[in-house]
Amino acid sequence: MERIRIAVAVLTITLSLNACAAKTVPALSEEQRGRLGRVGVVLVETKPESDMASPTPLGGVGGGVLGAAKGMGIGVLSGAGCFATLGYVPLLCVSAVMTPYWVGRGAVEGAMNAMPEGQRRASLAALEAAINDVDRSLIADAIEEERRRRPGSATIASPTQDIDTVAEVTLLRLGLVRQQSSSSADTLKLSVPDVDPMLDLVAEARLRLLSAAANTVLFDTTYVRRSPRWARFGEWGSDDAAEFRTARDEALRALGRDVADAIFGAAPAEPAPPAETASTPPTDEF
Repeated sequence: MERIRIAVAVLTITLSLNACAAKTVPALSEEQRGRLGRVGVVLVETKPESDMASPTPLGGVGGGVLGAAKGMGIGVLSGAGCFATLGYVPLLCVSAVMTPYWVGRGAVEGAMNAMPEGQRRASLAALEAAINDVDRSLIADAIEEERRRRPGSATIASPTQDIDTVAEVTLLRLGLVRQQSSSSADTLKLSVPDVDPMLDLVAEARLRLLSAAANTVLFDTTYVRRSPRWARFGEWGSDDAAEFRTARDEALRALGRDVADAIFGAAPAEPAPPAETASTPPTDEF
């Protein structure tokens, strides 16, 4: 058992390191930035991929079926674990015997927690509309705001003017995904599926820097932004997807800042606020 624990620990550490490595975004060197010259920002008008994780369809019926299937899966996996450990993990063996309980519990809780189908469809329509009318100019506005914070940096020019480098920005993905932190826990714990899961917004953009003269790619990377808050599907879609629209616009501005950091370098640190002076005791004198 100790070897198994060590193997799991090593695997977890390895996967964590790989995940960190995958999140590393390449950066331009100062020498490369110095050769950019006049930069023209172009926002590619393509429809982003709609990555939308939604609740289980068909309301209580769909939730009950999915819950029963998850309960059956718990029993089967427990039985396999009991067999593989030769019965030395009693919890797995007991869980295997409890398969009818898991199936029944999954069916009941899945049906009770499922979102009504009408509400799911209304929320989905509102969210799809919010994706379709996304305002990409927020990315360009954020890039320009960041440029003004960096005196002496590369110049942003209109693509119709003489430019040296084209900054091509494409919004690749916009939608709702399950919590990253809950995926492994949901796999291990003995419970029914979350038929109405907590979701957060994800937005992904691609930046390509191209030489205007040679039409060659100088730099190519992607940036991913996730909302700091989580909510259920119905909450994201309520009030004409108001919460989603707010988080969407914040994510676009953040992507614009990511692009600006690549083109202009890190933003200068904000000046520290002046130190507070000791207050003078009040007196009766004027």
